[in-house]
Amino acid sequence: MMHGHRLALRCAGVGRLSKPSRTGWKPVLRRLVCAGLVVGACLGAVRAGAQPKPKLPAFPFSDPADFLNRLFGAESDEDRKALEQVQVSPDEERELGQAALDGFLARMKRQKIAAVSRGKDVQYLRDLVETIRPRMTHADRYRTISIYVMQSSVVEAGSAPGGALVFFRGLLESAGSEAAVVSVVGHELAHLDRGHQLLRAKRMKLARQALQQSAGPSPLGQFMDLAMQMTRLWAFRPEDETAADRDAARWAFEAGYDPRAVLAVFDAIRRQRKNPPIPLPAFLQSHPPPENRGKEVMSLYEELTRESAGAKLYVGKENLRRRIARSRKEFPE
Repeated sequence: MMHGHRLALRCAGVGRLSKPSRTGWKPVLRRLVCAGLVVGACLGAVRAGAQPKPKLPAFPFSDPADFLNRLFGAESDEDRKALEQVQVSPDEERELGQAALDGFLARMKRQKIAAVSRGKDVQYLRDLVETIRPRMTHADRYRTISIYVMQSSVVEAGSAPGGALVFFRGLLESAGSEAAVVSVVGHELAHLDRGHQLLRAKRMKLARQALQQSAGPSPLGQFMDLAMQMTRLWAFRPEDETAADRDAARWAFEAGYDPRAVLAVFDAIRRQRKNPPIPLPAFLQSHPPPENRGKEVMSLYEELTRESAGAKLYVGKENLRRRIARSRKEFPE
């Protein structure tokens, strides 16, 4: 997603579960800390609905990868090889994605946030998806894209394995133009296209295997390994988000849109972070700071305009206002 609710849809972790449990108190203590952070984050999210706009708690690590590496050690070659050996078929991906989506929708229902899967907003987003989807390298794997619009003012969007996209009404209201929404759509499709969702599905499978093996000779160690795995499941990989932002900007540009328009979404996210709907520490948030993302998009925009000097780029403010995609009607600007 573009911000916080992505945790329910995108799961990313590191497979350290195939190793025997480490000995000594330090690893156990680290894992206990991990379990405490997981439980604390969950309790904070559950209680957020009953508390008046809690402030984001301070935390000494702004880089999630750096924090997890310090706490648990960097991902080893053995971990990476274990992930490479895990195969995820399209059917398995859809099954995992549906489970993640069902859990997310159930949580939204408990928060009294309705999910809409038809209507003007959904059709508008579907038209934009079909504008960008053919540019995906693996478009054939995701021929069917499900779209949901959450009736909430949160500025957010996200995707689930298998090809489900979720957009919050607040994003449509704050984007300002069709070009900005196209970039958000491209960002989510890029995660699918680059296999980021498959990587997360593989890690989920590793976690499931570890859970099935939890009756082994050291249940405590295996439980702590699982807690560590789940903490990494929630952490984003900044390089994945940067790659998705760059794909989105390039695809928008190639489709004739101005990729700079997405800066309006980043500004809305920045404002939202001042009063976050779910109080999560920085290392559990779903994206790098919007300021950094804006700089990356502007850098790529300069590259693209040098390659295609004089290109006329569309913004589409009226398209977004009317919820009529440019593919159906182009308005004067």
